[in-house]
Amino acid sequence: MEEQQPSTSAPTPDPRNDPWDDPWNDPREDSPDDLPGRLRHALLTDSAPGVLVALLTHPRMPSDLVDQLLDDPSEEVRRAATRRTRDTAALWRAAEDVPTVRAAAAANPHAPADLLAELAADHDGGVRAAAVRNSACPPALRRRTTAGPTAFPATCASKR
Repeated sequence: MEEQQPSTSAPTPDPRNDPWDDPWNDPREDSPDDLPGRLRHALLTDSAPGVLVALLTHPRMPSDLVDQLLDDPSEEVRRAATRRTRDTAALWRAAEDVPTVRAAAAANPHAPADLLAELAADHDGGVRAAAVRNSACPPALRRRTTAGPTAFPATCASKR
């Protein structure tokens, strides 16, 4: 009769028992430059604006997680999320926010030309400057802006 040897390998954990289980927590999707899924989750549930802003600066932050922070109560977090979003409707909403968030929308490289035209006519100089410095700003709009405030037509209506 053959004697059974005790197993030296650790049991495989059951993924259904993982308290952190969520669609973006798969460690196989992590790269050396990526934040581990569990760390991202822990940071996203932190209510400190500085932590959320730091998380938003990570280059591999998934866009769906960026968009979750667009309506955060903190102006600082909304500004950081607005800089990163690719959601055009969110950029139009940001154009109705406080000046720092409007400036972030104006600086976003995914801002459409009609939104940049509206923000280039904003009453806040920082918002206007961000709109014309945006690489997506049409050259004609940039020239009109440098010509002075009389070169602007009436503010465009939001086209959502």
